[in-house]
Amino acid sequence: MLSTQHKANILRKAGYAVPAEPGSANCIHQTAQCWEKAIDTLYVSYSARRAAKSLRDAEEARMLALLQLRSAKACA
Repeated sequence: MLSTQHKANILRKAGYAVPAEPGSANCIHQTAQCWEKAIDTLYVSYSARRAAKSLRDAEEARMLALLQLRSAKACA
């Protein structure tokens, strides 16, 4: 299982605006539990978007292969 810090790093690299970690200069009275919950929520959203994109890409590839197969049969 990924740590909250690791999830935050992944989200930053993916371009998400990640809340400042508690104890940092940019953080205004945020508890560690609230920060972890915010990161977990963002990470679930990020993961769901990636999964949905993978499914769309797979369906697009399947449809393209099917169309190519039908096209090849029509020309034969």
